[in-house]
Amino acid sequence: MDTVEEDYSRPLREVYQSMPEATRVSLAADVRKIWVYFLSWVIFVLLSALLVIWFATHGLLTEPFGERLQRIGSIIPVLAVAGETLFLVRINRLASVIHPVQLTIQIYRQRRFRPLVYASLGLTFLFVVVGAVLSGYGDLLF
Repeated sequence: MDTVEEDYSRPLREVYQSMPEATRVSLAADVRKIWVYFLSWVIFVLLSALLVIWFATHGLLTEPFGERLQRIGSIIPVLAVAGETLFLVRINRLASVIHPVQLTIQIYRQRRFRPLVYASLGLTFLFVVVGAVLSGYGDLLF
């Protein structure tokens, strides 16, 4: 039996192969859920971006483009944080330690999907920064 410390350093394939078949079936269902959550987040981000672009280009407001851009800058962080919160809450719910016996499964999930979480956090940070700059200086850009 491997120790918990070894589960953090062994290759993921090896950790997966060391699990019993019933555990692998359960894990496969969770992996599918995580991918669905991530793809839902990607769709949310893309739809939010399209909504923001549509709002900026279709003169719904009779303001100059710079002021519209400034208004949009305050909406972008809200959409980014809302999407990120929904994604991370669902991921953390799946990857939280329920019982010590399942610790290897939790370590596997955490290691396998860490790049997705980091990518989504980085993108959210970028959206918040862009939104803050547009909100503060959007009217000066155009």
